[in-house]
Amino acid sequence: MSLWLYTSDHIPDGYGMGTFSPGHLFWLAVSLFIFIFIGRMYKASDEKRRTRMRWILAILMIVDEIYKDVLTIATGQWLWEYLPLHLCSISIFMAFIYTATGNRLVEEYLYAVSLPTATMALVFPDWMNLPFLNLMNFHSFTIHIMIVLYPVMLLYGGFRPDTKYLFRLISFIVLYGFLIYFVNQVLDTNFFFMNGAAEGNPLSVLEKYVGGWYRAAFPVIALIVWLPMYYFPSRALRRQPRP
Repeated sequence: MSLWLYTSDHIPDGYGMGTFSPGHLFWLAVSLFIFIFIGRMYKASDEKRRTRMRWILAILMIVDEIYKDVLTIATGQWLWEYLPLHLCSISIFMAFIYTATGNRLVEEYLYAVSLPTATMALVFPDWMNLPFLNLMNFHSFTIHIMIVLYPVMLLYGGFRPDTKYLFRLISFIVLYGFLIYFVNQVLDTNFFFMNGAAEGNPLSVLEKYVGGWYRAAFPVIALIVWLPMYYFPSRALRRQPRP
């Protein structure tokens, strides 16, 4: 089978481009350009055009996810791991739900969960054993770029985070993690990285030293990520002059 078609679970050793390689840095540079360019375009748009941009992005994410399934099924490489149950995969549906309903809690999810998780996936991807010219490599980068782009557009459009909604989300995330634990047991999958930190993920360093106890770091990592994400916007709002 051509190197174009392999997934990270089936490709032979020795073909990967590697983390922070020129190929990886190229994708990061492209990502940054897209975030700034599309973000500014969104900011300069009226509400009708913003709605259209959200719909286009939401649909493109679903199409990209379907493309992955078609590719892996057609080449006989589909695994239970490709079910859309990872946090990043859920973000695809959350973006669609928000586009259709404008639900404020879902909007908070896109900021609090989708933005940091997909950003981490771009910076520390677990598919770097794939070559640069590979269809699954292209999918993995494009889908995560779009997941990050959606909340970036919302931020450019004036979204401001609110801890009131974050506290509501925490119960959902805990419940989801509880359910995913049993899904992993039944399907022998690794959703939520509960059964092992992915290669290239900073959690893999922690796992090396403390074993399965690396899972205990999940709430600590969430706290470290959310503190600046909520502290600095609230501080900026307090500094704004009152009307």
